[in-house]
Amino acid sequence: MNVAVTGATGIVGRFVVQRLREQGAQVRMLVRSGSDLGGLADLDRVTGDLTDDVAVRRLLDGASALVHCAYEHVRGRYRGGEGDDRGRFWQANLLAGVELMERARAAGIARLVLLSSRAVYGHRSPVQGWVADDDRAVPDTHYGALKLALEAHASAFSAVDGVCYASLRPTGVYGITHPVERSKWFDLAHAVLHGKPLPRVRLSTEVHGVDVAAAVWLLLTAPAEDVAGRSFNCSDLVVDTRTVMARLATRLGRRAELPAAAVARLRQPMHTPALRALGWQPGGEPLLARTIDELADCALRMAA
Repeated sequence: MNVAVTGATGIVGRFVVQRLREQGAQVRMLVRSGSDLGGLADLDRVTGDLTDDVAVRRLLDGASALVHCAYEHVRGRYRGGEGDDRGRFWQANLLAGVELMERARAAGIARLVLLSSRAVYGHRSPVQGWVADDDRAVPDTHYGALKLALEAHASAFSAVDGVCYASLRPTGVYGITHPVERSKWFDLAHAVLHGKPLPRVRLSTEVHGVDVAAAVWLLLTAPAEDVAGRSFNCSDLVVDTRTVMARLATRLGRRAELPAAAVARLRQPMHTPALRALGWQPGGEPLLARTIDELADCALRMAA
């Protein structure tokens, strides 16, 4: 399988590329000029962005599948990533994303996986409790609205043109990435190790990047009739960062003054029946525990 990947140097994109390589796929990446290629420099790549016609044409040439992870946003912000220039935000993400889907179709690419987000549900969904794949999405951020709009176009391409375009909705993604400082909770490991004040506790839904990548591979290889035009929730655990801090303190051999436990109830975590029906099995608690140990080890190495 020859797979074109946008956003390959991002946190999710790196996990996706790693999984594709492990499966023996040929990967071609679209990367912006100046991107950090650490760990990816040996891969076929095209320099440019989604608004560069020549670069997109080269990216898609000869590809049999496309994974669209790219998201242009204000640095360090996903929700709120539109910043002050919403017109540019929509141009660079929605219009360019739909054009990418059309170009993929015209190039004969029949399989596409769009990286969407749990943000499509927002916090105003009429659903109470756990949210299933087909529950109504009511975004309350421009980020969520963008992802839902892209999902709708992917579904329309499947229905109108007979291609297999599917969307994946990961929640918070954790795991060791490059550079390690970008890894979720590395800041907590650093703070615990150096005796710095710890932030307020957060309660959130999480999924490891390797499990997101495994879900992408499933959507690339499952029978088209099982995935075309559909959106799939992708979530594993409800995680309390106070627990993460406590485990890091134990692993690092430090006494930490932990913040108060979270009191707010987590709103509308996602169920994942559709992915699990395809055979998806996330790493759960054992993978979380192993990753916390890895974060502690990384913090120690960097402090040495």
